[in-house]
Amino acid sequence: MNKDVELQRVLSEVRKQMTYTVLSYPERDPNGFKWGDQKYNGNCSGKVPLGFVDKLGAKSVCELFAGSGTLSDVCRDYKIPYCGIDLNPNPVRDNIVAMDILDLEQELPDAFYEADMCFSHPPYPGLNHVKYAGVAWQDTVGGLLEKDIQNMPFEKGMQKVNISTMRAYTALQPGAYMVILVGEIRANGKYFSMFNNLALPGEVFQTYVKLQHNTWSGRQNYSEKTNPRALTGHEMIVVIRKPSGYEIAYVLPKKYVNDIRDSINSATWKDVVMSYAREEKQFTNQQICSDLKDHAKAKSNNNIEAKLRQTCARLAEAGLLNHIAPATWAMAA
Repeated sequence: MNKDVELQRVLSEVRKQMTYTVLSYPERDPNGFKWGDQKYNGNCSGKVPLGFVDKLGAKSVCELFAGSGTLSDVCRDYKIPYCGIDLNPNPVRDNIVAMDILDLEQELPDAFYEADMCFSHPPYPGLNHVKYAGVAWQDTVGGLLEKDIQNMPFEKGMQKVNISTMRAYTALQPGAYMVILVGEIRANGKYFSMFNNLALPGEVFQTYVKLQHNTWSGRQNYSEKTNPRALTGHEMIVVIRKPSGYEIAYVLPKKYVNDIRDSINSATWKDVVMSYAREEKQFTNQQICSDLKDHAKAKSNNNIEAKLRQTCARLAEAGLLNHIAPATWAMAA
């Protein structure tokens, strides 16, 4: 097979894919050759970043978490200047620089400041069945295993992903694009969305859905009757654009935890009393008033006793509470 002909066929394929915002590449590599080191699990098809390089007209490319060298190989074959960084002290390609981006004493390579596009496919924190440090590559310098985002709990790992994103974005020239590919994770019976926890600097240019094929989770035996969650069959891609040189405005997701009994603006008395009733099952007017009076929502009401009696009565009329005795209420069956 003529490699140049196959490269042109692949380019035509990705151009067709990039017409829409749902990307699907059942065949990972071009016919007849491979992109990327096959020791790396979870590395995406090189057709994904190639589509964005072509669509966005990038003349030079940089990459965070370069890992298996897939994008390095793509850029080599299409003759696009490339530079990547990776935690691996012995990178798989000679145009990938060994670097811990979380160490602020280490400077990004000069090529990051000249690139038109930065591609980032960060490790998925807390994904237990995929390992890079110590498996795909060996720590020959010491102390790198705990720095691998893959080995971190989800929230800590996402903090590090966001630091990495901000560092790379800051280095980019005005008008450059950053393409970030992240996954939705099911681990230890919980669901984690990397996309919902991304820091997004600059201008959100567009988002894409990347369908997954031949996944690890898809080969597991999940019971449809006992597991209410569907198998994860997609990843998310966001494209951001840097509009100017100095501005680093960004959206940073933050988790807020508040007690509903202290929520003045986002919870009604119906919400509070129903939450209380679900906890206590049965209670009196005196009990609910005593238990709620020191919370912020009660303190904001001048006649808390009357408000609680009124709310309980309305819930009983609606069939949500039962009035089982004078001044005594219970959850409806």
